Amino acid sequence: MPDWMTALTTVGLLCLPLAPGICQSESSLAHYRLGEEYLRQDNLQTAANEFREALNGDLEPKWTGVWSHIQLGRIFDVTGQHDRAVNEYRQAVRTGDNTNGALDEAMNYLQHAEHAIYLPTNSPPIPSVQPIQKTDPEYTEEARLAELEGTVVLYGTIGEDGFAHEPKVGERLGLGLDEKAMEAVKQWHFQPAAIVAEIRVEFRLPSKQSRWHLIQVQFQAPPGAARPVFVNALYPIGAGIGAEAMEEGRVLVAIGRLATAKLTFVVDEHGAPGHFQIVNSSEPVWASEATALVGQWRFTPGTANGIGVPMPCTVELVWGEKELTSDLERQLHEVLAAR
Repeated sequence: MPDWMTALTTVGLLCLPLAPGICQSESSLAHYRLGEEYLRQDNLQTAANEFREALNGDLEPKWTGVWSHIQLGRIFDVTGQHDRAVNEYRQAVRTGDNTNGALDEAMNYLQHAEHAIYLPTNSPPIPSVQPIQKTDPEYTEEARLAELEGTVVLYGTIGEDGFAHEPKVGERLGLGLDEKAMEAVKQWHFQPAAIVAEIRVEFRLPSKQSRWHLIQVQFQAPPGAARPVFVNALYPIGAGIGAEAMEEGRVLVAIGRLATAKLTFVVDEHGAPGHFQIVNSSEPVWASEATALVGQWRFTPGTANGIGVPMPCTVELVWGEKELTSDLERQLHEVLAAR
C-alpha cells in the first residue's frame, strides 16, 4: 500500500470509491490530506489539483476551505505566479474562517505582498552569503531532547543596511528550530548589498555519543490540532547497529560516507510510534535499523479537541561519524538530491 494511502487509512480519511473518479462523500478532508502528501513529495501540480478538489467537495470540516486556498496560494507563490497567489489569499480572507490562524496568515501575506520575494523556476542560482557578525541560534528544549541537528536554509533580501529583510524558510528542520533560525538571522549583520540571498543557519550537537543523527522531523497535524511532542529519543552509544549492518557500517566509516533512511510512521493516541513505512534508504538494511531505533522513541500524543489522536510523522536519519560536520551534511544533501 502506498505511503499516502496508509497514512489516510490510519486516520480514517480515505474515501471509498463508488465508481471511477467518484468518492462516497466527495470528502474535502481526503483531498486536502492527499494535497499535503503531494506537497511533501514536491509534486506541486498534483497537490494543487487535490486542493482544488477539496474546495469542490463537501467542505467538511469547514477549515478545509480556507486552508485549501492558502495552500494553493503557497504553491503559486513559490512558482512565481504572484497574481494567482494574491487571489487565493484574498479568497481565504473572504471565508472568515480563522482556524489555526488562517486569516492571520492570509492577511499577513497580503499586507507584505508588494515586498515579497518571488523566485521564478528559471531564475539564476541564488548566492549564499555569510554574516560578518552573528549570534549563535538557540536550541529549543524539545529539539535538544530529540537530538535534532542540521541546517535551516532561509531566503531573504540583504539590504544596504546589512540586515536580512523578510527572510523565508526554504529548507526546514522542525521542532521549533526553523523559528529559532529566523530569530537569529534577524540579528545577524551582512556585507551591505541589495540582493536576494541564501542564508544557512547550522544547528550542531558536538558532544553526541551516538553515530545516529536525526536531521529532519515533520508532523502532519491538521489545523486546530496539537502535534505530538518528544518525551524521549534514545540513541545507542557506539556503533548502535545490529549484526546485519555491521560490515557495511565498517566500510562507510572507513570511506567517510553516511547511511540514510527516511521513514513515515504514526504516533498513536498513547504516544507510541507504529505503522512504519519506508520512504527511501541508502540500502534496505538501514531502513530496518532506523525503524528499530525510532520504534523505541516515545511522545506525548497529538490531540484534537483535548483528545489523544493518531498523527502521522516523517523523520530523516543518517548513520556515520559521531560529528555531523558541514562537509558531511553537504555530501548527504547531494546524495538525497540525486534520488
